[in-house]
Amino acid sequence: MHVVLPISTANLKQTVDLTDQVQAVIRQAKMKEGLCSIFVTHTTAAVTTGEIGEGTEQDFLEVVEQMIPRIQFRHAHDPSHAWSHMASSILGPSLTLPVSAGKLVLGTWQSVMLVELDGPRERDVHVTLVPF
Repeated sequence: MHVVLPISTANLKQTVDLTDQVQAVIRQAKMKEGLCSIFVTHTTAAVTTGEIGEGTEQDFLEVVEQMIPRIQFRHAHDPSHAWSHMASSILGPSLTLPVSAGKLVLGTWQSVMLVELDGPRERDVHVTLVPF
């Protein structure tokens, strides 16, 4: 099963919790065991797992911002957002998570996060299920 989740972001940089939406895809497919692949088809956004709440998302975004040095970017299209291309490549466009007993296998504080690095924008997040 393959589903595209359209996600609207509201800020230049933000995290969006996708956990419930991805879990709904798994529930709809009635998949009990397998793998869930999550992929964002954009070069200035990423997906990862992380903690959401109590300011952790803002801390995460600040760390990402500081990971990329302010250099003289050569990105001809728009040097002002070249850092977001670098950050999205470092964070990565995809995740593969196990599914067990019909649920994503995540740690207690883990959530599936879309990381917006150059918004606000419309993002497409592809969810592909591979049942066992």
